[in-house]
Amino acid sequence: MGIFGFGGGYDKPGKGVDKDAPKKKGFFLYWDIVFRKFVKFIQANLFYFISSILYFVLLYLLSVLLIQPQSFMGIGEQFQLEGSSVNETAGAIAFGFRAMFIVAVTMLWGTGPASASFAYINRCFTRGEHAWIISDGMDKMKENFKQGMIAVIIDFVLLLLGINALMFYYSIYVSTGSVMWMALCYIAALLLLIYTMMHPYLYQIMVTFKCGIGALYKNAILLTLGKLPMNLLLTLVSGGIIFALFTAINPVIALLFSIVLGPCIMRYPMEFYAARVIEKSILRDMQKKTPAPQIEYLDEEDE
Repeated sequence: MGIFGFGGGYDKPGKGVDKDAPKKKGFFLYWDIVFRKFVKFIQANLFYFISSILYFVLLYLLSVLLIQPQSFMGIGEQFQLEGSSVNETAGAIAFGFRAMFIVAVTMLWGTGPASASFAYINRCFTRGEHAWIISDGMDKMKENFKQGMIAVIIDFVLLLLGINALMFYYSIYVSTGSVMWMALCYIAALLLLIYTMMHPYLYQIMVTFKCGIGALYKNAILLTLGKLPMNLLLTLVSGGIIFALFTAINPVIALLFSIVLGPCIMRYPMEFYAARVIEKSILRDMQKKTPAPQIEYLDEEDE
C-alpha cells in the first residue's frame, strides 16, 4: 500500500522548492510540477480511478447502449484482424470506442465528488502546497459530496440529451438534406464543447470557494468564456491525446495507460490553467474588495 502514502517513504513531504530559485511560469512551471510530483500524480491518478469506479461502470453501461458492434461491420470487413472473424473484429473496434468514450467523459467532464478531490490535489500541486493523497482526498470528497453529486447528475442528464440531440438532428439532416438541421447539429456540438471547457473551473471553484450551485455554474461559465482561446486549445489537445491514444495502440493498453498516467496528462493541464486563472482573477478581485458574484473564499480554517 506504499503507493498511496502508507509506507515506502511516500508519506513524507518532499524537500520543496528553494525560495531563492527563480520562479518558473506557465508551460515550464507545468512540466516542473509534473516531474517533481510524478510519483504523487500516479498515486492521485489511481485514487481518482478507484474513487470513480461506480461512475465508470455506469458510463460503460451507457456506452454499450450507444456503441453497437453492428455499426462497425463495414470497418470490420475492411480491417479484419488476422485469425478473427468479421464479428470479432467489429466487437474489438466497438470495445475500443467504448473505452475511449469512458475515458473522454471522465477526463474532460469528471466524476463528481472524486473530481472535486482530484481538483483540490491539483490545486495544491499548482500552488506548491503539500497535500496528503488519501486523507486530504477523502476529506475533500466528503466536503464536496453534495455539490459533486449534483454536478455529475447534471453531467449525465446533459450527456444523454446532448447525444440524443446530435443523433436526432443528424438523422433528420440525412433524410431531408435540410441545412437547418445540420446547423442545429453544429449548435448542439458547440454547446457541448463549451460545457466541456467549464468543468476544470467548476471543480476548482467548488474546492476553493463556498458558494451555491447557481453561483458555481455562473462563475465557471464566465471564466470559460473570458479565457476562451486557451480553454479551447487545452480541451482540444486533451481530446486529441485521448483520440490518438485509442486509435494508435491496443485499447486495453490505452485504458491502462489512461488509468495510471491519464489524469496528469489529459486532465491536469486544464486544472493547472484553471487554478492559475482563479488565483489571478477571482482571488485578486477579492483582495481588491470586488469579489466574484455570490462566492466566499474558503480559508485554511474552513478547509
